[in-house]
Amino acid sequence: MSLRRLGDALRAAGLAPRALAAWAGTDRLAALPPRLAALRARPPVPAAAALALLVAGAELPADRCRGLPLDALLAAGLVELGGGGATVRARVAVLPLGPGLLVCDRADAPAAPELVCWPDDSSHHLAGALPPGRRARWLDLGCGSAFAAIARPDAAARLVGVDLNPRAAEHARLGLALSGIEHAEVVVGDAAGDHGDADLITCNAPIPGDPHAAIWRRTDAGFLARLAAAIPPRLLPGGLAIVHAAGEALPAELPGERVFVAYAPGAPAFGVLWWRPDAPARAVTAYRELTAARPHLEPRDRDDALAAA
Repeated sequence: MSLRRLGDALRAAGLAPRALAAWAGTDRLAALPPRLAALRARPPVPAAAALALLVAGAELPADRCRGLPLDALLAAGLVELGGGGATVRARVAVLPLGPGLLVCDRADAPAAPELVCWPDDSSHHLAGALPPGRRARWLDLGCGSAFAAIARPDAAARLVGVDLNPRAAEHARLGLALSGIEHAEVVVGDAAGDHGDADLITCNAPIPGDPHAAIWRRTDAGFLARLAAAIPPRLLPGGLAIVHAAGEALPAELPGERVFVAYAPGAPAFGVLWWRPDAPARAVTAYRELTAARPHLEPRDRDDALAAA
């Protein structure tokens, strides 16, 4: 079975946002980790086997997985058998994200430098900040599990994800294949390197110099300066860069139009930077309180900030 057909079979078996929301109380992936222990403890129900196994990380009796494409899951390395074949356990998490499927390490995986983490709210903010319309080529720097590309495959005719972590690149490729996204590729490399020109560049930036940040989020103090220097030569005329970052970590001087909307008060003030390096110089900073109705930043937050400036 091809990975695309496997993805179709998993969605048909209930690995989809609507089924996830009904089962877990939310389809927002960042909100799931605190609920997973309770979800794993539920009695296994065949109709929710895909969710219990691949989202909650429950170890299920094999006879409860009869409705799943078990042979294909084993062949893809997504699950493993235990107890002499009596039980099934997910090796990674496979999470419904829009019409696609995202692959990352399980939420209970031990911390390690190569960890491909469960999506947090920064992933939702970055993907939600993408403007409408379709660009020619999109570079997603530090793409991780390819959350943004899987959430918004319509954003460009060609998607290129870049990550320094080979394990992240492997998971991203697997998620894209399960999602049937064929106009994307993932390469291993430094986010600040030369990966060709694009009219959209994104980055969910790690946190420079923060010893308390998760391993996958830490980087050296000069990372954002290197990133800021690498982006303008790569952006095609009229191009847009979108960076999720701590505002205080961004370089103080950036050419062109930069709009930073924070959503977390205090320090560090996390937010999204919309940056057009070749536009007339303009610097706008704003704050938008998150609500249950609008839990993540959107392109209209940039528009509102510009209108109010």
